[in-house]
Amino acid sequence: MTFSRPRSIVALIVALSVFSTGAVASAAIAAPSGPELRPAASAATIWGNSKPTGVSLDKDTSAAELGTRFTPSVSGQVTSIRFFKPAGATGVHTGSIWAPDGTRMANVTFRNETASGWQTAALAKPVALKSGTPYVVSYRVPAGGYYASTENFTGGSASSLVSVSQRNSGVYTYSAPGTQPRSQWRSSQYWADVVFSAEGTRSFSGPLKPMPLPVPTVTPTPPSAPAPTKGFPTRDSAGLPNGWQPTQQVSGNYYVRQAGAVVQDLRITDGTIIIEAANVTLRRIDYVGSTVINGMGSTCYPNLLIEDSDFTANGRTSDTDNPVIQFGGYTARNIVVDGVPEGLRVGGSDINCGPVSVIDSFIRVKSPDACTDWHGDGIQGYGGSKVTVRNTTLIMQVVNECYGTSPFFYPKNQGNTEVDIDGLLVGGSSGYPFRSGMPGPVKNLNVIDGSWVYGPVDVNCSVVTAFQAQVVKLDAAGQPVSTGKAIDCTGQGN
Repeated sequence: MTFSRPRSIVALIVALSVFSTGAVASAAIAAPSGPELRPAASAATIWGNSKPTGVSLDKDTSAAELGTRFTPSVSGQVTSIRFFKPAGATGVHTGSIWAPDGTRMANVTFRNETASGWQTAALAKPVALKSGTPYVVSYRVPAGGYYASTENFTGGSASSLVSVSQRNSGVYTYSAPGTQPRSQWRSSQYWADVVFSAEGTRSFSGPLKPMPLPVPTVTPTPPSAPAPTKGFPTRDSAGLPNGWQPTQQVSGNYYVRQAGAVVQDLRITDGTIIIEAANVTLRRIDYVGSTVINGMGSTCYPNLLIEDSDFTANGRTSDTDNPVIQFGGYTARNIVVDGVPEGLRVGGSDINCGPVSVIDSFIRVKSPDACTDWHGDGIQGYGGSKVTVRNTTLIMQVVNECYGTSPFFYPKNQGNTEVDIDGLLVGGSSGYPFRSGMPGPVKNLNVIDGSWVYGPVDVNCSVVTAFQAQVVKLDAAGQPVSTGKAIDCTGQGN
């Protein structure tokens, strides 16, 4: 997605420098353009991010299911489905993962496709795959939609985590939707792909000894983080307390399976904290290239509290990186998210995830280092319950003209339900810094002057119960100062 950068965006970068003290170098979280999980290992794809060799537009007018047969070399999860779209291909596409017996394990509809290039759709929840077992990833093309193909293809996977036959991995079928593709034609490759993450391992240093399932324990509580000062949070005012040090360090995944557990004063590197119990508290945790996921399989756990914590990147970032927190049923209070491509995801309605609250937090997402088709957001709803936002800052930092979607993106037509906004500072976007299509009040919304391409807001005004917003500039402390310009409710909320 490429836009010519208006001069106002350049001015915004200067204005946002007030947030940059203590900034983190651009790097990769170890984790979703969509509701998905990346465990400890970096995500892998079969075909990489470059344009496929010898690809052309196949003008077959029939509807078809086009796929790639692949085998994971390690057990792990598929979090997203991808396909390469050549210029001239049209129509709505759906992706699927197939088990060896032909059972469809998951499917997803691609949304907001670009005219060409790699298209990615996140699965509603990760799909577990076993090492050494062959699977098929495919996408459906409509009649007359055309597609990408390469005849007489010979080549292997771009990753050691997934392998393909050098000549016969491309498969197709003209059968009705819901049929696994199995046929082959002249060693043709159709460029269906997955985002795959290997299962992480746990290694502990410091006071804990390795164990199969680490049980969180309550450790002595040092002085708590100072209450946020008056005004909107900045990079320096929110998150971990000054001078904080961890009492435990973990690399890889960390499971919490004890109801009511309190996990605190932990540094987790290149892993995911996986919640499998209700009423869990995660307090004063340093997430270095790491994420939190609440809800695996068919269950989402209520009343997760994440507070006084930092989420930062670690290594090279990609537009396939996961949100740092997902799916739902959580409160994020006094957290910092900085330098990662995806912020918070609100979703999981299919597994009964509850509402989400974001309070007194600073979230700054940044263009990924590997940018082919970034759809990043500070907060995004996809099948989300009610989201409540209080006194929070959302910034989108655009680098090298790699534009994301929006700092706040809670659109209609994506299964979302309701918003309650009172106290939100937003800035920086490819289009609109604030996008909402859901019912509920929007009050005390502050949009940084010049931080948009099309307009400050895109809102479905017919369902909003209250709307109050203004254009602001930032003072030296990163606080909004009114320009005297009110923002009218306008748009469609897409």
